[in-house]
Amino acid sequence: MDLSKARLIFFEEAYELCDAFETALLDPDTYPPGTETYNLIFRTAHTIKGSAGIFGLEALVKFAHVVENVLERLRSNQLPFTDELVNLLLASNDHLRRLLLTSAASELQGLVDLPEGIPLLANLEQYQTDQVAVAAAPDTAADVDTSADTSPLSATSLWHLSLRFHPNTFRDGFDPLSFLRYLQGIGSIKNIDMVWRDWPLIRTFDPTECFMGFEISMESDASYDKISGTFDFVKDDSLIGILPPHSSLATFRALAQQLCEQRNEEIPEQLERWCKHHILTRDEAIQVENGQFSTTESSSSPINNASVADAPDAAPASTGKPKMVRAENQSIRIETAKLDRLINRVGELVIASSGTKLIAQHRGDAELIESVAIINALVESIRDDALTLRMVPVDEIFSRFPRMVREVSKQLNKNIHLEIKGAETEVDKSMVEKLTDPLMHIIRNAVDHGLESAEQRLAANKPEVGTVTLNAYHDAGSVVVEIKDDGAGINRERVLAKAIERGLISEDRQLSDQETLQLIFLPGFSTADTVSDISGRGVGMDVVKRNIESLRGEIEIYSRPGEGSTFRLRLPLTLAIIDGFHVEVGDSALVMPLDMMIECVDMPPETMNHNTRQVNLRGDWLPFISLRELFDLPIKTQPEFIVIVHYGENRAGIVVDRLIGELQAVIKPLGDIFKSLRGISGSTILGNGKPALVLDIPQLIQHAWRRERRMIRQHTEAIAKEKQHPIA
Repeated sequence: MDLSKARLIFFEEAYELCDAFETALLDPDTYPPGTETYNLIFRTAHTIKGSAGIFGLEALVKFAHVVENVLERLRSNQLPFTDELVNLLLASNDHLRRLLLTSAASELQGLVDLPEGIPLLANLEQYQTDQVAVAAAPDTAADVDTSADTSPLSATSLWHLSLRFHPNTFRDGFDPLSFLRYLQGIGSIKNIDMVWRDWPLIRTFDPTECFMGFEISMESDASYDKISGTFDFVKDDSLIGILPPHSSLATFRALAQQLCEQRNEEIPEQLERWCKHHILTRDEAIQVENGQFSTTESSSSPINNASVADAPDAAPASTGKPKMVRAENQSIRIETAKLDRLINRVGELVIASSGTKLIAQHRGDAELIESVAIINALVESIRDDALTLRMVPVDEIFSRFPRMVREVSKQLNKNIHLEIKGAETEVDKSMVEKLTDPLMHIIRNAVDHGLESAEQRLAANKPEVGTVTLNAYHDAGSVVVEIKDDGAGINRERVLAKAIERGLISEDRQLSDQETLQLIFLPGFSTADTVSDISGRGVGMDVVKRNIESLRGEIEIYSRPGEGSTFRLRLPLTLAIIDGFHVEVGDSALVMPLDMMIECVDMPPETMNHNTRQVNLRGDWLPFISLRELFDLPIKTQPEFIVIVHYGENRAGIVVDRLIGELQAVIKPLGDIFKSLRGISGSTILGNGKPALVLDIPQLIQHAWRRERRMIRQHTEAIAKEKQHPIA
């Protein structure tokens, strides 16, 4: 693999590990404080440090090493898991991100410490009253249970490592020399020998295959876990043997048997290597070779053919919790540009497929029509599969907020719990970044304005702990994201008064409940009496609405005094390709999203004059709009159709001239000159090569209801005026 690509992959994985590190500290429901969680956090920091060492990022390795030391004490129950420690670890994780960013910008910057790390290092040192790596005296450093082993012990006071790397070690992106560099940081290597596998014939030689192994003797006060953790990256495939000082001769024999089985050697050849390293005397080697002792294996055998030997006091394997360190590759990384090109190609394929279908129908060839139908079905499947590649769990956004809520709640001296639901719900990747800021503003407002203080909540017979709930789910072809709090709710009278005071609306204007709540999205609106670092400047909520509308979405607000508020963001499932329905108005071709359509009905005769602006659909009166009138087209006298559409809980009718049929629409964005155009969300190309506009159904429904409410209000005012001034 190209080193530059490997380096890029390292940074991507390191950022993900930092996110996982933060999640484990802030999500006690998924990661309850305990040995298993502490081990996961430790391995996360260890993985970052080990990977950084491969690329020579000394500043990152140095800082991560200190963090790792503190985590080592935490998981060995030498430190309590306090809020102060969590705050320090979160700040340290932030500094790891800064080091990653500077290292990614320049390879040279990875060698230089950042000044922000100096006070953090000082605070971390306070949690290390002694060198964390020192776990035990040399005679008990491995903490090996030898109660079942009656063999004599070796005389050496050195650690010995017998390493046989897997042939794919290079291909997996690992340099065996990087492990040696790391070992030099935790001990002093006294002796090292290369051990080579049998070389193949020159014509079959593969330079990417690893043939090497090591026999290493080292002096170190590090614990067994720390030394064995060095090889976490390669433990699944390589054979790693770790012999602590004064290991039993039975353990030596067990390791020698495994090493010789792998290389088809005799045990004396391996014993000769150990004698050369002075970790076995000749007399001890003879005893090992003859096996003149009990070889009962204890549960802490330092060898494992599949992995580095587990320490005897290691925590049990995780059950059901997500792993934070590298596992088997179940996925591949794809550049966003490549994915976008694929989606564009699929879009062109959809358009070409529609054109082929029209040609086949025009010719009337039954066999050709059947063949094209099969191809269209396959194209639809390819389209659906391609679109799923752009879908990511909304947890990619949600995971950013526990830290923010925790810090803001402490700043406001409020006790707040963030509850996350539906984190597995998938959204289009292109929406992720555009959703983050709107959600950030809404949640900060909920924490600051929505939730009361502990005293106010207790006085209102509420739990002392306030709750903010983040929820996501799919609904009728849309993604719905809800932000709900159990606070005091929105004071409508105060909102209305503030809007009038700031001149945002006139005093005599009559607003519905939803229209009143929507005033908070006006530029410059704020009900805060004081400006703080968190909110109150009247900047943000108008940006929220603008960002959501740029995604062809809408925001609904529901609030009850004393019970809390809910902000419901409804967004399209995808921004690329949709199932649509082709309609025509005059000579214009238009497309409606199929998942927002309920039914198509003939225009009832009693509504042909369009004076009532309502249609009676089986006893249910719905407002409707005429696209011909909306787009200022000539009046048409022939019968028309009404398409009943819905978005969320609202329904309305849209009057069109002709119903053509279903199609797949590749949505293309409109140019900047058309950004202010209402009722149109994009364009597409039909199978016959002609362009068509994609209708913005949510905006059309809102327009229909606003006009209906305005007409009702005008009618009510006219009746009231007539009562006050009756005609003689």
